[in-house]
Amino acid sequence: MKDFGRLVCALERAPLPAFSLILNKEHVFAVQTDFINSRPVIYIVKSGQFKNGQYLAYRVTGCTEEVAVVDSVGNPTFVYSPIIHIDKFPPRLTKAARVNKKSGYIAIGLKDLSSLAKVAAYKTIYDEPPLPLFLFKENTNNRKNFVIGAAVSLSESDTMSYFYYVLVDDEPRDRFLRFSSQRVEQPSFSSRVDEHGNIYLKLIKLVDNHPLVEIHG
Repeated sequence: MKDFGRLVCALERAPLPAFSLILNKEHVFAVQTDFINSRPVIYIVKSGQFKNGQYLAYRVTGCTEEVAVVDSVGNPTFVYSPIIHIDKFPPRLTKAARVNKKSGYIAIGLKDLSSLAKVAAYKTIYDEPPLPLFLFKENTNNRKNFVIGAAVSLSESDTMSYFYYVLVDDEPRDRFLRFSSQRVEQPSFSSRVDEHGNIYLKLIKLVDNHPLVEIHG
């Protein structure tokens, strides 16, 4: 739920709406983040004990993240995502109708985190939030790597979507990437988002490899 709360709320000018529904007999929250081949890309999380409520509340205080589901907007220190309760999920959006990898993103490997940060942060020059970074495991060259990447459509009319990524040996412990175009050092991972002079990118961990991304070793 912290990954989901970070995805829909952290660093956004306006939080993304969260959808509440029953999927495969389990209660989940879902959010749509992108379109690919005219179909929506949706990320879901099992809700666990978070089920009933009207808003998803999220905040970062120092190095501590908090996520809660509440009935009203009352605490100004939280960012609130409205929860939209769905009665029936369209069959074409279920797992059985999943797009295969051949219809997915075009994966482009990058040399370093600095290159990835520049790709994911490019929208900030238009006063828009940076793109989220997704973290997942992938078998490449007969070894397990961690993939960190961002899904990018260079224009609204672009018919192709790209996934720019880097491979890292170890899973980052912190869930934000700190980046500055004014300094020469590589970006670094952080739990804080309040140090001035930096751009922060949120890191979202997936349960499994990304079904729309094929990494070539």
